[in-house]
Amino acid sequence: MPDATGMTTEIAEYDRDSIHTLPLSIVPIKTAAMKKARLIKNVRLETKIELFREKGMGSGQIAVEEVPDFFGDEGGLKDDILLLRRLSQLPAFDPYTLRIGLRQAGVDVLNLDAFQLSAAKKRELMPLMRNITLPLMQHLYGDRGGDENDIETLIERIARPDTPTVRKRIASMAGGLGIGVDQLPDMLETYGDTYLALSYYRSYFQYCLPAVDRLLYWIGDVKDSGALRHDQAVQKSIAKVEEILNFVSTSVTNRFNGFDRETKVQWDQITIETFNGVRGAITRHQRSLAEVLCGLTVKVYEWEDKFPSGGGSPEKRADFVSSEIKPGLDRLWAMERRAPKFAKAA
Repeated sequence: MPDATGMTTEIAEYDRDSIHTLPLSIVPIKTAAMKKARLIKNVRLETKIELFREKGMGSGQIAVEEVPDFFGDEGGLKDDILLLRRLSQLPAFDPYTLRIGLRQAGVDVLNLDAFQLSAAKKRELMPLMRNITLPLMQHLYGDRGGDENDIETLIERIARPDTPTVRKRIASMAGGLGIGVDQLPDMLETYGDTYLALSYYRSYFQYCLPAVDRLLYWIGDVKDSGALRHDQAVQKSIAKVEEILNFVSTSVTNRFNGFDRETKVQWDQITIETFNGVRGAITRHQRSLAEVLCGLTVKVYEWEDKFPSGGGSPEKRADFVSSEIKPGLDRLWAMERRAPKFAKAA
């Protein structure tokens, strides 16, 4: 099994926390020159090797099959291409998707720090962890629980209970889960990491949702503009884009609303069945959330980069919609249609 633990793990926080980029320096690529490149999901939702990205110059991208045209064979090019093909099949390049995908590709990443979120990103996500941290702290400590968002600090406090009442509640939780008290911190850490993944995807959606609304408004101005009003091809293209973006936004919103309902844990009545049920719900949605949110993110990023203050003539907007926004949206639509669903709220 190839071992990634010897790879260069110096990685910019942007790449470490990104949903759509993968620095090749942190995977076991044998071709030295290729380690400076990145694997990316581009605006057309294609997986490409990005050789450079410079302000004013854009992004230099090649397909995996073009690698022999740009890199000399140092003895491992064939293996590199095979690995790149496998990685290209991943739906996104966030740390959670990468851990699963690289493992399936035969790369040992179990203890690789490069596939963890940065400390800054974890701090940013802590407020989104309140659904797990706040009820647990209130159950254990009552009014003394405070407003603890940091799952690691919370687990440390559970490992060192400070009163007999807290120790009794911790023992009751462990009993409900069918484990020893000494095993509870590790189990909660695993659960916390799973919930952190959900918070990670939620943070991307919270960024994308208002941006998609602005994008739809920006696109809508084209429909009633001059000659384009009578251009059936433009009107059809815009209508399709609007339909898909509206469907995906609404569907993912419903999924996160479902998580809010279904992932609430009654810590005073916890059982292994309810505990695993919550973890299982998050795990079932992981791949589809990663793919859909990665797709929305790269579309939004490209639009914000090309039209940072909105604007643009109707013709430029129509061309951007046709050439950059529309390609790949059918895949997002299909993925969201197939994604797991929560039962509707009563």
